[in-house]
Amino acid sequence: MNKLSLPILLAMAAVSARSFAVDFVRQIQLKDGEAIVYDRPIASTQGDTRSEPIEGDGSIFQLYAYEDAVYSPFTIADATVGNLASANVSLDSHLVDLNVAGIQIDIILGDTSSGSSLPQLLDEKVVGSYIPGAAITLSSEDPYRPSRTRADQPYSMSLAINRLPLPDQETPAGVPTTVALEKSYKVYHPTLHVPAQDGSGQGYYSDGLEFDLNGTYTLPGIYQHLPGSSPIRVIGEETFTASVQVGDPGAKASVGSATIQIWPVGTAEIQGIDPSKIYNGVPTGIQAVLTDLYPDSVTYAQIYKGTQSLGKTGYIIPSSVFSINTFAPQTTTVPLLDLGNGIDGDGTYTIEVLTITPFNNRQPERVTYTTFDIKRMIKVNAMVTTME
Repeated sequence: MNKLSLPILLAMAAVSARSFAVDFVRQIQLKDGEAIVYDRPIASTQGDTRSEPIEGDGSIFQLYAYEDAVYSPFTIADATVGNLASANVSLDSHLVDLNVAGIQIDIILGDTSSGSSLPQLLDEKVVGSYIPGAAITLSSEDPYRPSRTRADQPYSMSLAINRLPLPDQETPAGVPTTVALEKSYKVYHPTLHVPAQDGSGQGYYSDGLEFDLNGTYTLPGIYQHLPGSSPIRVIGEETFTASVQVGDPGAKASVGSATIQIWPVGTAEIQGIDPSKIYNGVPTGIQAVLTDLYPDSVTYAQIYKGTQSLGKTGYIIPSSVFSINTFAPQTTTVPLLDLGNGIDGDGTYTIEVLTITPFNNRQPERVTYTTFDIKRMIKVNAMVTTME
């Protein structure tokens, strides 16, 4: 019987478990119209990594990461790894062979190409003497960063382009002379508030622009066009991307992008009160169900005498006040207690739910309302008789 020493067994164990996933930086070198690709794995969340020398027309740097249970939603890969690996590989390759201490290890960059856990492109930068630059800014009435807006509110786009060659400037062959602007979208899960992992609900809009001169361009009054059954209830993001053609015909690289999140218009439902009923006392057991409240908002209910009147100020019900300042919409249920403090005699009363957000100059906006009647006086018909 052959016996194996412990060091050999350990080596065999290392080889048998030699396939694992890491985040990586991809450098695409543009030289003489050809693309040469270097993939550099990285295995930490802090630090630096060195690139290959930038030659020819420039380089495109892409940061890829895969979703895992340790770093959520993606490992932000930006770390020191030295010169572990670099290889000229195809653009869709995920495999690099390493030799560590005499043991051959296959590192799968990002993940295998099967299944839904493909590596995600987190960022992209283009470096080169003749590569144009572009800076895109998206903004709304909400100053929060990253940019966001409400589904019924407009936003604006600003695009600053530089380093495009002048019309009479002599440049090497293949140097980009235009910048293309595209608009894409991603629909979010309605409660998780993130895009689908399988890539569904994503796409590009058909409209696009092309620029051949340096300068700053603005597009005001942009309304979102996310697909959905109700335009004001959609949830997701829209992205503007500026790109230039590089290498082979049809190949392009991003030189700037910006994304704005789109949150739905909140809704409310007042439960526990029947508008068709006449109450002989102050109603109790009433609550308001608040759905998809804007991340920066104060929502409350008020009661006043009379039929509904937009813009009227009433008694704010203290138990209904719900204030948030967070990164995503919130849903909650609040009780409407002590209505008697806002009721003065019999008559018709209105309960309104209002919300204050960065929009409408931070003035209250009505979300919903209901009316009801109170009649506490009881008329008794009686007859007085005498007996003789």
